[in-house]
Amino acid sequence: MLIIRISKFLSASAIILLALAANLFAKENRVQEQDYFQANPIIAEINGKIIRFEDLRDKAAQDAAQALYDQLARLLPNLVLNELAKSDAEIDPNPQFTISDDMVTLFYKQNRLENRGSIEDLRPQIRDYLANQLKQESVYRQYNEALSKGLVKSYLQAPSEFLLETNVGQGYIRGNKEAKVIVLEYSDYQCPFCARVQPTLTELIKEYGSRVAFGYRHFPLPFHKEADEAAIAVECARDQGKFETLHALLFKNQKNQFVEDLIGYADEIGLENVDQYEKCIVEEKYRSRVLEDMKAGQEAGVTGTPGFLIGTFDPKSGRVRGELLSGARPLQDFKKALEKYLDRQS
Repeated sequence: MLIIRISKFLSASAIILLALAANLFAKENRVQEQDYFQANPIIAEINGKIIRFEDLRDKAAQDAAQALYDQLARLLPNLVLNELAKSDAEIDPNPQFTISDDMVTLFYKQNRLENRGSIEDLRPQIRDYLANQLKQESVYRQYNEALSKGLVKSYLQAPSEFLLETNVGQGYIRGNKEAKVIVLEYSDYQCPFCARVQPTLTELIKEYGSRVAFGYRHFPLPFHKEADEAAIAVECARDQGKFETLHALLFKNQKNQFVEDLIGYADEIGLENVDQYEKCIVEEKYRSRVLEDMKAGQEAGVTGTPGFLIGTFDPKSGRVRGELLSGARPLQDFKKALEKYLDRQS
């Protein structure tokens, strides 16, 4: 019996010791992990609850985190190669390339730089550009080879995708109203950048209109004195099926949006009931709708115009979940974002 008791005591002691060892090992691992780059670091602790970066971030914080990641991703390959070159003669952290006149001429012609200046004037800039491009390609190639061979481990992590949420509300929708992907625009009829991006949106609707919903909500800025009246007028025209007609006209006439101008557009856009339209504007029938749009935009992170939420769309609930693009962005920026979300639907 004594032997059995001793055996049980030793077994229990062994279990306790193993548990303590495992706990110490886990703590050691946690300490080591804290030394690694953290894309989602701990910011605070409240009553035992851990608060991380992703719990706090907004659009500005996300942009800053992404900028930090991009900069570190540019710096890391050069540092790695400089270190590896100390023990490996095949590593060249500062490769040099000779750019021939033929290479310069080919680049000049392919990129149609005639309007930028003569080839002789641009030759030094083109030569430097091509040399830097080849150098960076060599650095990244050597760095990736080092990664694949296990010569270096990278713990650098990009910030996770940051998606904003809003609702299309009573916004006007063009394109495919039942689409699972949307471009939701927040704009101001007196904003020059909003006017500038309209041809881009027209192109997008032509190309993606069968697969994408294109929503519009109002976001008149306080220093554009007549922009809110213009937004109300468009909603009044919407009652008679003329939203898009007045919408396009106002972006072409940004300086003529006083109440008398807005009422005067009734005949030009072909309204059947002018009196109804005029009464709607004068009584500011849709003031609350415009204010709701502005509130929704602010809650979604829109701070200026134009602002676009591009992402997934639930036609039944009107829920939009996506990323924010700000400003009169080029066509390719919209297409890149749209293709990403369209691919996820396939």
